[in-house]
Amino acid sequence: MRLQGVRRRPTRGGGERALHDGRPGATVTMAPLASNPARHFVVRSPSATIHPTALVDPKASIGPNVVIGPYCVVGAGARIGARTELKSHVCVFGPTTVGEDNVVYPFAVLGAEPQDLKYRGERSLLVIGDRNVIREHVTIHRGTKLGGGCTRVGSDCLLMVGVHIAHDCVVEDEVVIANNAMLAGHCHIQKGAVVSGGVGMHHFVTVGEYAFVGGLARVGKDVPPFILAEGSPCLPHKINTVGLQRKGWTEEQIAPLRAAFKRLFRAQDSQPLRRRAQLLLEDASQPEPVHRLCAFLLRMEEGVFGRQREKERSPEAPRHGGLATSSR
Repeated sequence: MRLQGVRRRPTRGGGERALHDGRPGATVTMAPLASNPARHFVVRSPSATIHPTALVDPKASIGPNVVIGPYCVVGAGARIGARTELKSHVCVFGPTTVGEDNVVYPFAVLGAEPQDLKYRGERSLLVIGDRNVIREHVTIHRGTKLGGGCTRVGSDCLLMVGVHIAHDCVVEDEVVIANNAMLAGHCHIQKGAVVSGGVGMHHFVTVGEYAFVGGLARVGKDVPPFILAEGSPCLPHKINTVGLQRKGWTEEQIAPLRAAFKRLFRAQDSQPLRRRAQLLLEDASQPEPVHRLCAFLLRMEEGVFGRQREKERSPEAPRHGGLATSSR
């Protein structure tokens, strides 16, 4: 059932009146507002709980068993999925879709306009999946025309305090982004990656699957999958062994990646990284994760300034490949 939300509207006398009493199972009511009260019927699920101080636009969709806490603002075009909880002081601006079983903590802002000087008010979206934990002061902005018009966050993610996800970013499933990390526009964080606290990420950067980016890193180039990278500038150091083990990978699965890392980043010959990656990719004896790592490196080398997604912005820009690595 598509449900409209609840809002507070000023009465003719200048005061404000809640359109519901905030109790679970409360019946639908009509507020005695000015002029034409028939226009102000408010439909809500009997199973939803909306605090009397929350402002929910009638054009918002509120699913069953949703909890909207004190002083939250849910705008027109916002869709809140079943069993999602907005703790308090959360702002959700439409068009934004928040899936099921999410928990959003105070002062998070979801779906605000992008901080892009080229943005001229065109329609754009934010889509968030299921079972995410979005902590205090997280900001996630809608997309822009250049980036396809949509910012996306997958499912089962943890976004810690103060995280910023800019316009047109894609954050896949099971991603952890720690406190005060900042993703500039058009970044792509692949499945299972971890971005540590205080990281600053350049526009159009891709962080590969199950990679780990160390704290306070300055990320100007793509981070390959399965890699632990850190520093300023952020450079690959080794395979993310601990992270892979936590995801259930065995030593037999991790060992080929370690060997591939040495061949790719620690070899003493004069071959460029692109050639080493190509040779490993063509080696049929290598397992699939090694092939995925090598394919990622080749796309990165074909990109602009070490960022494969940069071609979306400047297809004619000069190439600047050659991924540097840490000497450690």
